[in-house]
Amino acid sequence: MIRALIADDEAPARERLRRMLSTADVTVVGEAEDGDEAVARIEALQPDLVFLDIQMPALTGLEVAARLHAPRPRIVFCTAFDHFAVEAFELHAVDYLLKPVNQERLARTVGRISVELEQQRLQTRERTDAARTQMRLMPEDIRGTSGLICAGACEPADGVGGDYYDFLPLSADRLGIAVGDVSGKGMYAGILAAAFQARLQALTAHGPQSPAATLRELNRLTVGTIEGNRFATVFFGVFDPAGGTLTYVNAGHPPAIILSRTGEIRTLDATAPAVGWAADADFPEAVVAVSSGDVFAAFSDGLTETMAPDGDELGTNGVVEIVRGHGALTPRALVDATLADVRKFAGGAPANDDRTLVIARLQEAR
Repeated sequence: MIRALIADDEAPARERLRRMLSTADVTVVGEAEDGDEAVARIEALQPDLVFLDIQMPALTGLEVAARLHAPRPRIVFCTAFDHFAVEAFELHAVDYLLKPVNQERLARTVGRISVELEQQRLQTRERTDAARTQMRLMPEDIRGTSGLICAGACEPADGVGGDYYDFLPLSADRLGIAVGDVSGKGMYAGILAAAFQARLQALTAHGPQSPAATLRELNRLTVGTIEGNRFATVFFGVFDPAGGTLTYVNAGHPPAIILSRTGEIRTLDATAPAVGWAADADFPEAVVAVSSGDVFAAFSDGLTETMAPDGDELGTNGVVEIVRGHGALTPRALVDATLADVRKFAGGAPANDDRTLVIARLQEAR
């Protein structure tokens, strides 16, 4: 069923169009008799389709269409004037009907729009299902017997994204932490992210468990299986709480950080190129000491590239300062507070890129 609104300053014209639509798969949810009322009622009712007259008091139909914000309804102009058609289609109208509106012509328009809306609804359902499935692939918070507490969150910019994170239990109470970012956004990037996550899970479960060997094998499996302009940045680290070390490969990813209990910050910069660029790429690893009370944070560039309303970029230093300010919190609370501050920095504007954050804290082993 299509939810429609009729905007026309002539009551008989509105009534005639309402009667004609009663034989179609359309429910008229509202009417407006001038341009100002049309804008207000469209924003309030969110119809699928708007039938707009052009010559109306206050605002013309063209001005109404120009003021509508996304997500915009489909617009069909109904007018006695044919010389506004070019302007109408420049405002993304889906049709332009001349008065008196012909019943057969109207039926064809409504039928076409009905098919388009059903396809859109199907795509929305599929995207919603994909987004729900992707979120289920992300691990729950964990608290290891070795004292390592981990939490993470992924906020896709468009329902399904190319970011992911994972916690990978290894032998001898070691834990692998992966944060990845596939280039691009949307469904294609989401599929690749799921593939990367599955491959890394398989490699750590059955293959080499050093970060360098794991990333080399991941790269070998990736090169040639994705489009040439695609790649993934990956931070993969292995915590050994008993040995007091973090061994990691940073494959083109933003720097991870370690925050000590005294407030000192260490950055874990890139050690290797992104995964998927070249078959012969090397992935050298680095080792840093970790101790009780240290906080580890890894994040995607969706955080660092967040823009404030004035155009300033948050940057790595901005993320570091946010994490430092919440450093006394538990990992879960620190993840939530950091992402909330990032959204606040952006002024509540929608994210332009996926935002992923992982926090780990090393406690005294019980």
